[in-house]
Amino acid sequence: MTWTRHHAAALAHQERGEPLLAKPHARRALAIAATRAQAAESELVLAWICQQLGDHTSASRLITTAKPKLPTRLRGRADCLTGLRLCMEADHKSAFDVLSAAADAVEDPRWRANALVGAGVSAGYLHRFSLAHDLLDEARALYRGLSEFERAATCLHNKGFVAAQAGEFDRALVLYAEAGIDATRRPEVLVDRANALLGTGRVEEAGKALARASSLLGVAGRGPDFAEATLAHARCALRAGDRSAAVTSAEAAVELFQAQGRPAWADRAVAVRLRAAGKPSAPVAVACERAGWLVEAAELHLLGGRADLVERHRHATSAELRSLGWLARSRTAKTRQGVFAACRAGMPDHRLAAAGLSEAVAGGDPRTVFSWIEPGSLDVAGQLGERALVNLFVHKGQMMAVSVVRSRFRLHELGSAERIVAAGEMLRRGCALAARGGCGEPVAAAAAVDGLVAEVSRAAGDRELVIVPGDLRILWSALPSFIGRPLVVAPSASAWVRADRVRPARGDAVWIAGSGLSHASAEVEDLRTRHGGVAFTGEAATVRAVALTRGARLVHIAAHGRFGPALALADGLLRPADFRSVPGQVVLAACESAGFAESLLARGTASVIASDIPVPDGRAGSFMRAFHAGVASGQRFSQALAEAQMAHGHLGFLCFGA
Repeated sequence: MTWTRHHAAALAHQERGEPLLAKPHARRALAIAATRAQAAESELVLAWICQQLGDHTSASRLITTAKPKLPTRLRGRADCLTGLRLCMEADHKSAFDVLSAAADAVEDPRWRANALVGAGVSAGYLHRFSLAHDLLDEARALYRGLSEFERAATCLHNKGFVAAQAGEFDRALVLYAEAGIDATRRPEVLVDRANALLGTGRVEEAGKALARASSLLGVAGRGPDFAEATLAHARCALRAGDRSAAVTSAEAAVELFQAQGRPAWADRAVAVRLRAAGKPSAPVAVACERAGWLVEAAELHLLGGRADLVERHRHATSAELRSLGWLARSRTAKTRQGVFAACRAGMPDHRLAAAGLSEAVAGGDPRTVFSWIEPGSLDVAGQLGERALVNLFVHKGQMMAVSVVRSRFRLHELGSAERIVAAGEMLRRGCALAARGGCGEPVAAAAAVDGLVAEVSRAAGDRELVIVPGDLRILWSALPSFIGRPLVVAPSASAWVRADRVRPARGDAVWIAGSGLSHASAEVEDLRTRHGGVAFTGEAATVRAVALTRGARLVHIAAHGRFGPALALADGLLRPADFRSVPGQVVLAACESAGFAESLLARGTASVIASDIPVPDGRAGSFMRAFHAGVASGQRFSQALAEAQMAHGHLGFLCFGA
């Protein structure tokens, strides 16, 4: 092969996120380069590859060697790579200066865009958020002008990263979804998404994203990103309360960062390890401050009882840093009302919510407790009518709940949160195994969970029930005392109020059969015949056709569920973000589709029927006929679902939303 072909092959593999495959071609291209210009180009490509593999020493040497060989007008390319190396080493001030200068110096619009992206990311780390967004917008416009739409999408993704740095985690997740970066080619996007999910409290979902990211990054040899994923694992474990796992992951991250010559990142990992171990360290806090890891420094100061060093951050540009400042103020407050005032000033933040909740539980007033687990949702009592609401939460290892029945608030203690969570997971796994035909229904497990959460049923009496379970995953419809009871599962009381106020659309029903299910087409055709509307089956059931559906009163999808979350259609995977117009009511006759349901609710769907376990294809048809007959007769989703389950078994289905 010629230099041109090896050089092109190296670039192609690198663009696809395959540095291990790119490196041999880049080394061969450098070996056979016939001119100084060819050698310089090969050295820059090899430097880029070495950076992604974590070999920063070689990357720096190659850039230094290449730069004198380049014409003056092209030396900005070497500066771009230098800036990216500095960013990877967490020297964001130097990186920003180098990349900003490079963006001004290079004439090639593609390389100017590359430099602007790096400068935008560095500005995000420096908490210069408005500037970061401006730089990324400019880079995106340049890429789009060059018809490099995939790179333009990375700018949108990086705007999500900047939003996350600012503490705008929900906005970050929306931008990540809009960017739609292929995680199999760019696994690092999963790490970004996981960090944003952690910021919103979706710990389990973050853990799943990180597990996938680590696997893909490890196979690809992406050392630096793998190290950052390992650190994110530590933060995720710490947020989940697993301090031992957090210490183990943080120690592994420290070793990886040190081996890669990234001392500032190692300091950050040490800070997480110390927090997990409950060991404050003023020197590490100072080192983190010096490196720009202000959040980690503040957390260590708080752990060491130095709230006085953190209060000054109450008006920082970063939402997370502001929250820590107000948390520090709450710890120096002299009265309960002072604690509440400081916590409310810094909301929303899970630590401030926990501090306010702890003070409220100590006070013992159910309304006050509810105001901390559901800020701004006291009007839920009026919306409930004759229905009951039970909001579950964990406080100091105990599962607790606030019930609202006829405008009366009551506080309940259910017992060990760990025990209830474990029992709920055992039940879910048993039901999943039964659905696959591996055993009978887990009657004993259902009875055990029912006993542990009996207070929930007692609090509601015989009323229709709204459950806000927090992070607790329980197949409520499988519990003996809940069979036949209309119930909905909502992400929050305020979300339920919004969803319950949505009036159904008046359009047609849309019936969709995904690929690979033997009974799906017959199911949806039968439902269309019975209830009217439009059906998409076979090759017509495409992502595009479904995404363009507007104004439907109801969307029913029978399909295989996939991780993501996604549903398998004829031409690929349908994701919640694909809907141009969010449907008001959705039925997912799909395996393990609860994650898809949660995403739809977050985007504005009012009611979703979904299952958290595999759904037996052969039993779904009769179940769904009964359910839709109930809906057609005027029943709410929750009522129709309860009656269908009385006749056909629960099949793992729950009504989410309202």
